Parts: sequence; C-alpha cells; structure tokens
Amino acid sequence: MEEEYIENVKIIVEALSIEKEPIGVKYTDEDPEVETEIGSYTVCGAILEASEGKVILLSEDRCACPGGRTHLGLIQRREISWKMLVEGEKLWFDVKTAIRSSVEVERIAKPPVGLSKKVFLYPVRTGLFPPDLILMLVNAEQASRLITLNQFWDGKTPSIEMRGALCWSMITYPLVSGNFNLSVGDISARRLERWNPGFMVASIPWERIRGIAEAVDLSTAGRAKPSEKFERMTEKMKSRR
Repeated sequence: MEEEYIENVKIIVEALSIEKEPIGVKYTDEDPEVETEIGSYTVCGAILEASEGKVILLSEDRCACPGGRTHLGLIQRREISWKMLVEGEKLWFDVKTAIRSSVEVERIAKPPVGLSKKVFLYPVRTGLFPPDLILMLVNAEQASRLITLNQFWDGKTPSIEMRGALCWSMITYPLVSGNFNLSVGDISARRLERWNPGFMVASIPWERIRGIAEAVDLSTAGRAKPSEKFERMTEKMKSRR
C-alpha cells in the first residue's frame, strides 16, 4: 500500500515536471522512526521546509503561529485580535468585514480539533506515514493539468477555495472536505516566509492520488497525445491568425 501511493505520486511528478518534493501531511499522535527538525515553525514555513526534504513536526508548542495552531485544530479557537488583522495586517476594511470573512471560512470547513496533537509534514518519498494529504508546489500550468486529471474519471471538480489563511486553504479545507484544492495562500503568509511568486499549492487527499496517476497516460493533461483530427483542427485555427 505504501509503495503504491509513493509510486503514484512519482508518476504525477514526472509527468508534470514538478520540481519541488511532494509533501505528506499526517495527523497522528505516533512518533516517526526518524528525527524531526528542532525548533518551532509556522505552517507556511513548514511547507517550504518539507519541500526541501525536511521532516517537520507541528504541535501546540512547536507551531510558531497562533493562527496556524488554530486552523490546524491543534488548539481550540481563542479570542481573535480583529484589530491586528484590520489595522496591522490591513487585510480587511473594518472589523465587521473581517468577522464576516472568518464566519464564512469556518462554515465551509471547521478546524479538526481533537484529530491529533501532532501534525507531520515530510517528503512523500520517505514513506514516513501513509499521508492524509499530499501537497505539491506547482506553477499555473501544472495546476491546470492537475485540475483536469483530478476530474478525468467522474467529471467532478470541487469548489476551489483560495480564501482564508494559507494553512486553512492548503490543509484544513482539503483535509476536512476530502476535496482536491488549489491555493495561492494569503499574502501575509507568503511574505512572511518569502514564498516564490510563481508557486501555488495543490492539496490532494490521499484517496484521490491513485485516480490522478491512472489518468496520466490517458489524458492530454498528462502524457497522452491528442488525436490526429484534433491536431489538424488546432493547426487550422493557428493558420487563421
């Protein structure tokens, strides 16, 4: 089972020429057989570190961001400093608008409080745990191809949620909903950890990986070639420009 999902991830990565390490996200109270990085990380920073090959543990005392601890469900929601969000980060016009946005986000996917006290982010290739989610740092074209591969078998593309905090849209929402998701993350998080401007994240629930991998050789979003008729039509349209 473990070798199968790792091989399926490899198929997707190679077909789409994804450069960064795919990241496994696992909620578990078990301890891995390898040592985790020492220190406290933000969620947005942990994603980048795991994409460079590190194993990161996030917990109540090892997650540097209060918002990250809350969105991941490592702690119960505490009183929010709306003034800081409005006057400090300047993410909303006023407190009323900030609260409206927060209520809508939680209506879509509440933090998974009680699921575990630890969340691990690690390179998928290590096989550290069977992941709950797999994160891939992708560019716009790779994201477009993943959308098509994800809906290849059933024609269903779930709601893509880019709202809210980076940790909510990249981990909480796809984990709780079971939906494939794409997120650019919030601007404060991107600036804090100096994200590459060209990166966004595809969040793929573990159970959807096999279908995406099996679609790679059947879809032109993967490695399949279009029909000769389609290619002739394409060339004809190009010649009219």
